[in-house]
Amino acid sequence: MSDKISNSKKWKKSLYVLPVLLILAMIFVPIIDKQWGDTLRPELKNFAVEYPDKVNKIFLSNKTSDSSNLTLVKNEQGKWMVNGTEPAEQDAVKMLLYEYMARLQVRNPIPKDGASEVLRYMAANGTKVIVYIDDEPVKVYYVGSNTADEMATHMMMEGSSAPFAVQIPGFNGYPGVIYRLDKKSWLSRNIFQTDVLDLANITVKYSDKADASFEISKADRQLNIKPMAGSPELPEASMNLDLLKQYAATFENMSYEYFFTGLAKKLADSVIHADQPFVTISVQNNKGETRTLDIYKKPVTKDSPQVDNYGNPATFDLDRFYGVLNGNKAEVVSVQSFVFKNVLLNYADFFSQPAS
Repeated sequence: MSDKISNSKKWKKSLYVLPVLLILAMIFVPIIDKQWGDTLRPELKNFAVEYPDKVNKIFLSNKTSDSSNLTLVKNEQGKWMVNGTEPAEQDAVKMLLYEYMARLQVRNPIPKDGASEVLRYMAANGTKVIVYIDDEPVKVYYVGSNTADEMATHMMMEGSSAPFAVQIPGFNGYPGVIYRLDKKSWLSRNIFQTDVLDLANITVKYSDKADASFEISKADRQLNIKPMAGSPELPEASMNLDLLKQYAATFENMSYEYFFTGLAKKLADSVIHADQPFVTISVQNNKGETRTLDIYKKPVTKDSPQVDNYGNPATFDLDRFYGVLNGNKAEVVSVQSFVFKNVLLNYADFFSQPAS
């Protein structure tokens, strides 16, 4: 615990030292060669990460951000974690490293007459970036404002007094956008990620259809389904085992779309605090770990379908639902209908219907 407190103090201290360093840099700008290049060591112009596969930590800090710092850490299993505690979206971190940070390239030096303004912005609003290999810093640089054409970002290596306009070849935009401190943007969007071999049980409970609710369990590698308490069981001989297997496999990879924010979040809050979920889905693995999703009907908006498949006026948004993960109503996610359409089945759907 003392190490964490000590590290936290160090980072906070560095945020206050940054403006001083950059102000000193502005003082010495006039004595640097006008194109910087002849006076700088090569490593002070090389922003690209040379060995992205060996990177095990990325630290970002910005005193103007709601979250002053963020750390992406690779754990012992090789999985990236946000602040060391929550799973990151693995593809997003890999893209950050391989597609962006490994390809950073100096487009041009900043002329002396514009450097002071660039450094002043960095001192007030800059983001500090530290890249680690084996827990040792290999790249430390500052990210500032974007160029006027919005195709490059002003950056400066620690230990240098010369900012550069830095680009990513082939990237239609400015590199500054990749250094996000918003934790939610890095979190894994997985709701359920349980392999059938690791599955213990699945429960699907509808609030207004007790006879449609069911529980799937696994014993001796065999899947079984039964209705929730109070509903009659259907004959096992008529059970569609293939459908049951397909259904269980669906939970190997199911994700939400995004977090609701702003006015959309306020509307979502008004719904989830006033209503009960129309369905609750829980998945438990063999370790006893359970993930739960409460799904709420989202009101119809001008952007959602106005009629259902039968031509009747839609009573709720047919494309998206509100989702609450593990009972945490402080955060509401968007759940897409096309992702969950094969999950929102009734108990009777798993059984062959007698011919009429």
